Amino acid sequence: MLRGGFTSVLEARDPAELRDELVGFAHELGFGTVSATTVIEHLLSEPEFIVLDNTPSEYRTAFEDMDQARHDPVMQHCKRHSVPIIWDQSTYTAVGQGDKWERQAGFGYRTGICLALHLPEGRHFVLGVDRDAPLPESPAELTRIVADLQLFAVHAQEAAQRVLLPPPVQHDLPALSPRELE
Repeated sequence: MLRGGFTSVLEARDPAELRDELVGFAHELGFGTVSATTVIEHLLSEPEFIVLDNTPSEYRTAFEDMDQARHDPVMQHCKRHSVPIIWDQSTYTAVGQGDKWERQAGFGYRTGICLALHLPEGRHFVLGVDRDAPLPESPAELTRIVADLQLFAVHAQEAAQRVLLPPPVQHDLPALSPRELE
């Protein structure tokens, strides 16, 4: 039986409840901030991003800057991979973006874990947790945190699909006669 935090997110009835579940789970894992992004790719237009987060208001403008996000090494990893990334200052300095890390670190984004679930029909779910303090040095404890986050992400994406996206369009099919059905 899964403990409540993994499955209680499935009970979210609206975006506010889903956000509360995301924030509560992040805090339970020891992270101050969380962001969950549902991405919908469109054939002839830009992708659509639906984000739930608890980003500090002072950092909101930088957080929502799509140009910065396109070049962010954590987001680049998540765009191409399904395995989580455990990131810190070295992730940014390795690609010449130490100044970006310096700006975000002042708002609690010093280290974190981020992962993406790549779903059918051009949909993706990205979940990231961030904090000020270093991650545990114990490989066993860090593995447990990553595993908990991955399991939670599967449940959270299910809830996000349900509460953030419109229901699928039901096309009324014409009634067929018995002869046509034959």
